[in-house]
Amino acid sequence: MSLGRICIQIGLPLLMVLYLLLEIAVLPFLHKGHRKIRRIVVQVFISLTTLLFLLSFSEILEEPIIYSIGGVFDYGIFFKVDLLNFPLLILSGLLWLLISFYSREDIHYLFYSVTFIASIGTLLAGDLLTFFLFFEIMTFASYALMVYHRGNEQLEAGFMYIYMGIIGGLMILSGILMLSAYTGTFEWTNLAVRFSELGLIKYFIGFFFVAGFGLKAGMVPFHFWVPQIYEGAPIAVAALSSGVLIKIGAYGMLKIFSVTFSVDTSQGLQFYPLLWRISEQIGFFVIWLGIITMVVGVFMALQQGSTKKMLAYHSVSQMGYIIMGIGVAAYLGYIGPMGFVGSIYHMINHSLFKVVLFMSAGAVLYQTGETNMYNMGGLWKKMPVTALLTFVAILGITGMPGFNGYASKTILHHAIDEAFQYGHPSFEYAEWIFTVVSAGTVCSFIKFFYFIFLRREPDSFKNDAKDSKNMVITMAVLAGLVLLIGVFPNWLPDNVLIPAAMSLSYDQSFIGYYLTEMNFWNYKDLWGTVIVYVLGFIMFAAGYRFHLFHLTLPRWMNAEKFIYTPVTTVCEKFPDFCVAKYEKPIIFGDTLIYAIILIIITGSLIITRFIF
Repeated sequence: MSLGRICIQIGLPLLMVLYLLLEIAVLPFLHKGHRKIRRIVVQVFISLTTLLFLLSFSEILEEPIIYSIGGVFDYGIFFKVDLLNFPLLILSGLLWLLISFYSREDIHYLFYSVTFIASIGTLLAGDLLTFFLFFEIMTFASYALMVYHRGNEQLEAGFMYIYMGIIGGLMILSGILMLSAYTGTFEWTNLAVRFSELGLIKYFIGFFFVAGFGLKAGMVPFHFWVPQIYEGAPIAVAALSSGVLIKIGAYGMLKIFSVTFSVDTSQGLQFYPLLWRISEQIGFFVIWLGIITMVVGVFMALQQGSTKKMLAYHSVSQMGYIIMGIGVAAYLGYIGPMGFVGSIYHMINHSLFKVVLFMSAGAVLYQTGETNMYNMGGLWKKMPVTALLTFVAILGITGMPGFNGYASKTILHHAIDEAFQYGHPSFEYAEWIFTVVSAGTVCSFIKFFYFIFLRREPDSFKNDAKDSKNMVITMAVLAGLVLLIGVFPNWLPDNVLIPAAMSLSYDQSFIGYYLTEMNFWNYKDLWGTVIVYVLGFIMFAAGYRFHLFHLTLPRWMNAEKFIYTPVTTVCEKFPDFCVAKYEKPIIFGDTLIYAIILIIITGSLIITRFIF
């Protein structure tokens, strides 16, 4: 047995068992300093888990590593480490570890570790049932992590989070059960041939998966929970959610489209148009959902004064980029690897620079007690290192060449351009919108950096703020990765993401021609970046001059009012209605009613007895 298989099939289960034994039999009985010890134990556990995955990389390049547990749910559950989930596994471990060092809040490390285990289990899931099981464990564990301090703000945020999590989970479960009922499998497997034989039911299956995973990923119109949750949640939890948790929703959507709705290339059927029809039709819809999510997210971000809410809406907008890429991969079918690689590349890049930005907002909050950027100013003098690292992350999210966001946004820009060239003419407008949204992102972060760090300090904002050593160290690690990926943009695609695409149903020659050793430094892409930055500066100047950063969407576009409020109202009022309508009359009604019901039941039993 190779080292990689030993790490995954033996080392990882033993590490899990050892950690659980410590949590059950040792840590609860430690009184003095138990929080610090538990924190160290969790950090060691996360580090060792990530190391085991790293040691398996050479084996995964050859073939996936599978670990199965039989007898669970009659079907058994199994886990798989492959090139698709490998970068997200390493990213999750890195972010969980760094956030644990960064946080100065009192985190409940049992829930923290359970959320980590559940997230890893979700990524490793080799079938849909296992995926759903760990996905829901992750939802409930992260909810407990969020409301641990039990403040009113945290409880209110947690209330919405758990409602939306359950609704999204039920949608995903509905899709899984319908898929199993009509195809007879829970596995991640190519089902395009079977889907081509189904009627309208295949669109219902697609709807449940898109809506369920889209809700978890913060897709419009289900996005409204993200800013409300992040505003009320602790900074560490908000960073964790933006960095990893909502990405897992997008990962589920990506895997459904890249595997389940695709054609098995071993059958040589990838060029049969009918078999890609369902993927193409749903992909078209998902592309526009991604575009709308980008637009709504960046527009709402521009209107925010709260640093946490602004970053939350930018998480929505950046998830729009990812969802658009997933849509392109589905829409173009076997010639959609640009969308596949761009979406997973942007998942990784967004996680890195967005966690730095949340850490920056947290550092400012801890030093000044302020989250409203309009009340701030002049912090570059007091917190120069924080300002510098924030600037690196801003260059990442806005797509500056030499920083990681430029690489993934370039691939996604090429992807939507290919959707226009090989598909529907409406995607030409989608490409224009892509450019405008990117300029809006530039404008938004000029505003962010200017109001917090650059402008003159207001008289009401006097404080003794300074750089926090622990915070800037963790921020520096992630900012270094933002720079490293930006300087070497081909390394991750060529060594991990493109091999992952080649293991799926994409055309190998298409991948080799358009993606392998892609030239990111060509004139067209660099000039496009210049246009985006110029537009961004013009937007900021106009918005600042004419006070355009305080606009709001009309009431009829309030997704929370028309989706979340009716659902919560039904969930809260329906049980009360049932009690008032049926239970109370039965309990307090005329005795004759009970006598009649009793006679009917008794008579039915006697008649049944004589007949049978």
